[in-house]
Amino acid sequence: MLEFVINYWYIFAIVAVVLLLGLFGYIMDRKKYDEYKAEILSNSGDTNSLSEQTNIAGVADIVEENK
Repeated sequence: MLEFVINYWYIFAIVAVVLLLGLFGYIMDRKKYDEYKAEILSNSGDTNSLSEQTNIAGVADIVEENK
């Protein structure tokens, strides 16, 4: 077993680097998620975002159905 590790140490080094990059990516993604969540919660009093009513007449013409 020790001979295998010594002979193929570069494989273990590559796997270790890939795992470290994945860990760093996860930590950065989690940090961004927490910042985004805090931003959303802090803007909960903003009346400009989702509380406006949609004007359907301005989007498309009404198509009448023929029976």
